[in-house]
Amino acid sequence: MERLTQILSMLSGAERNTLSADELLEVVPYGGRTVDNRRDQLRRDLGHLETLGWQIANVAPEGETARYRLTAVDNRLRVEFTPAQRAELLRAASAASLAELFDDLGDDDGAEVPALVVQAERESADLGRVQSALSGHCRLRFVYRDVRRVVHPHALHVKPGGWYLTANEEGSDTAKTFVVSRMSEVSVDAPGTATVPEEPARPQLDPITWLIDDVTEATVSTTAEHQEQVETMLGRPRTVDERDGGTVVLTIPVTHRAAFRRRVYELGTRVRVLGPADLREQMRRELEAVVRGEV
Repeated sequence: MERLTQILSMLSGAERNTLSADELLEVVPYGGRTVDNRRDQLRRDLGHLETLGWQIANVAPEGETARYRLTAVDNRLRVEFTPAQRAELLRAASAASLAELFDDLGDDDGAEVPALVVQAERESADLGRVQSALSGHCRLRFVYRDVRRVVHPHALHVKPGGWYLTANEEGSDTAKTFVVSRMSEVSVDAPGTATVPEEPARPQLDPITWLIDDVTEATVSTTAEHQEQVETMLGRPRTVDERDGGTVVLTIPVTHRAAFRRRVYELGTRVRVLGPADLREQMRRELEAVVRGEV
């Protein structure tokens, strides 16, 4: 979703709404090992946008590098998305300052948009405390996933899901990402108590890299043919075990379970999750809910 929003933002802001494939690939975060692989991913994303109603045409002469033009949209964005899907895309559009999406996704009377914008950009009391801790270089204390944390904050950024804090927990050199809306019992220490790194960690654009959940070691199997695509979508593996028959077993650290599960569903039969058992059970329940029509 974030990549799609970024592509739309770039095309809509470009001169004559036109950009080359190479210009898009310089900014949009694709992880393929080769240029051809990244171009394939870009074409796939452009196909998703066309399915959703955006009209994006390749206007380059035959034989030259593709050059894409955003020409128009139709109302399929409004009628084909469920309310929940429209809300998610609106939050992404708000984060990217892509205001023109509101006309295509909101209700005709405009009643729905203000509520969604408020939801995407709300500044709660906790967000104010986080901002205060950042400006004063203060340690920040809060409860997150039922664990009391003491962190040294050094960046605050907005993404489609809301506001995210990048910080180092006390005694750790590893930067983590915390969703501000999931914090509770937030308090701020005295000014100057936080250690600020010389080069604060930049927010990662790919949701699969976000430190949302405790690290889980997922084991997946694929084939040598699909190994590169699986690694591109699920993340760099810690171990690779090549077995007989062309099977490859990868051990991949997972820090954002929801993003990992969505990527696995997109990969389909090209990948199989072998463990851990709780992750397999969670995915089984989700898929059964889809079959029953509950999702």
